[in-house]
Amino acid sequence: MKAVVKIKEGAGNVQVMDVAKPVTNRDEVLIQVKGAGICGTDLHILNDNSYPIHPPVTLGHELSGVITEIGEDVRGWNIGDRVVSETYYYTCGHCFFCKTGKKNLCEDRLSIGSGVNGAMAEFVKVPAANLHSIPEGLSFEEACMTEPLVCCVQAVFDHAVLQPEDYVVLTGPGTIGLFTLQAIKLFGCKVIVLGTRKDEDRLKLALELGADKVMHVEEPDIVDQVKAYCNGRGADAVFECSGAGSAITLCMDLMRKGAHYTQVGIPSKSTAIDMGKVVLREYVIEGTYATKPVWWDKTIKLLEEGKIRLKPLLSSACGLDDWEKGFKKAAAGEGFKHILCPSAQEG
Repeated sequence: MKAVVKIKEGAGNVQVMDVAKPVTNRDEVLIQVKGAGICGTDLHILNDNSYPIHPPVTLGHELSGVITEIGEDVRGWNIGDRVVSETYYYTCGHCFFCKTGKKNLCEDRLSIGSGVNGAMAEFVKVPAANLHSIPEGLSFEEACMTEPLVCCVQAVFDHAVLQPEDYVVLTGPGTIGLFTLQAIKLFGCKVIVLGTRKDEDRLKLALELGADKVMHVEEPDIVDQVKAYCNGRGADAVFECSGAGSAITLCMDLMRKGAHYTQVGIPSKSTAIDMGKVVLREYVIEGTYATKPVWWDKTIKLLEEGKIRLKPLLSSACGLDDWEKGFKKAAAGEGFKHILCPSAQEG
């Protein structure tokens, strides 16, 4: 079968090649991949050594598809079921983090698409325990965006304590930012989305998806504008979704005293935070990483109820042979989510 493979460490070293079809273990299923999202993690794996991998390894951890084979110990699933999968392939199950429901932080975690072969291939095998049914009416292309959406739902529901009518600032109106926006709006908050002047189309979509106000970070009085909108005090909560150092620094001046700050976007380099402001203003600062199993169920329910929209963020789809085109669009920040479609799709 065809697969997009990182053949060795270092910049580049990714190519489409023929590899063996996966052989499932007793507790696994084989999935014919219908959609595989291109993530920032995949770009890091392509371009540098900042993300741990075990090459040669097939890329891709955002996936949707159809079950084609079932291990003998698997119960509750059938051939032909439309599914998405959590991204863990292995967690130890006995460390502090696993025992407290935080498998995302397991020190021995192996992830699909980096630690073991992933979904940018015609077929991928995953533990049956990781599976979730695709809601009726959701296409495979949309469904493969479930994993990044779960990250955002977790960021909002598991970290900040939001109340109706809270003022919330969100920076970084990309895919992650606009998924996070939709999750925040479920709490009835007033959301200001900040972006650059180059983000005009993204800010327009932010308004369509529920943002109450959009602003440009280049405005010389942006801090005053935000505070004025937030009853003169500043935001009750901030979600920083870009990972940009300049955005992180700016956010420290946009919050009221005692506000909650959640870092959602992963910074590409170390960024200094003025801890004096954190202490004197009693900020609460948290990070959020990957996904905990409990938030998959919550996210699937939100999709079933039609409370979050995926389709507006789907920008392009291409086959495995054209993977470089998709990766280049993602790296250039064109549109929002770009996906690969390894096999013919139906609905």
